[in-house]
Amino acid sequence: MKDCSFSSLFYQHHELIKKGKSNPPSTDFHHTEEIWLNIYGLGKFETYAFIYRDCLDFPHFIEWATQLKGADFISNASQVFNNWQTHKNIPLADEEDIPRVLSDAQLSFWEENGYLRIPAVVEDIYCDRVKERICKYLNLHMDYPQTWYNPHPNWQGTMLQLYQNEDIEVIRQSPLIRQIFAELYQTNHLVAVPEKLGYNPPQTENWVPAQIKLHWDLNLEKAIDFRIQGMVYLDEVPENRGPLQIIPGFHRHFEEWIKDFSSLERAHEYIRITGKPILVPGVKADLILWRNTCPHAASPNYSDLPRFVQYISYSKL
Repeated sequence: MKDCSFSSLFYQHHELIKKGKSNPPSTDFHHTEEIWLNIYGLGKFETYAFIYRDCLDFPHFIEWATQLKGADFISNASQVFNNWQTHKNIPLADEEDIPRVLSDAQLSFWEENGYLRIPAVVEDIYCDRVKERICKYLNLHMDYPQTWYNPHPNWQGTMLQLYQNEDIEVIRQSPLIRQIFAELYQTNHLVAVPEKLGYNPPQTENWVPAQIKLHWDLNLEKAIDFRIQGMVYLDEVPENRGPLQIIPGFHRHFEEWIKDFSSLERAHEYIRITGKPILVPGVKADLILWRNTCPHAASPNYSDLPRFVQYISYSKL
């Protein structure tokens, strides 16, 4: 990582912000930062948290990342990133070996509705292991509901900011999941995003997560690129256990629709009143994908068990 020039730029950029100094980034800094984090397998939240809260200096940052990922992984990631940075402005050759793993019916449904449920993308045992990891991390016990709401600084609403674990990585790097993203993006030049996990216990009078409101994960001040968001259900998620809610087909008129709103907040307010979402229930090991321009959210969990998920996405290189 020390031999990667962007590593020091990344650190210096955030160190200046931490010190309260103005630091306008270069035009492509945020995109390069995104690819850098993804290639090095570093979750954005955990990396920012370390830099802004605990980091002493640049060598300390390198030491943290190396301990987190391993020296061999960091060394290989440096080669991959440096190669990407050298060739990122060179047009890609036409790709002829993009995988075909989805049926015509699935592709047609995706184009029409903007979301898709693909069953059995990984073996059940890996879902069980990640679920067990969540339980251990949050010190919750499935037989004792009183433990399901134990507070934790990295658990915010339905989101669990936990990124690094061998079992998490098995699902994140699943060959089948990668092939599905490659087919939908129509490119093999992809890198897995170190996404978070999700934990959503049953709703109570005292616990109602904010993430159950329809929203878009977008910045309207920038051009809206086509992106695919997703998650793997780690357990059964029937209609009453907080499955994804989404407005099907909204992607087909989003660009025209959003022009009437001065901000994303106003668009959120309107869609939450007028939108008619559907639920996308599923079973263990189902992959749920949706376009970033479809309004979506977790739905309220009215069941008697928590919902466990692993978020999944890939970015184009």
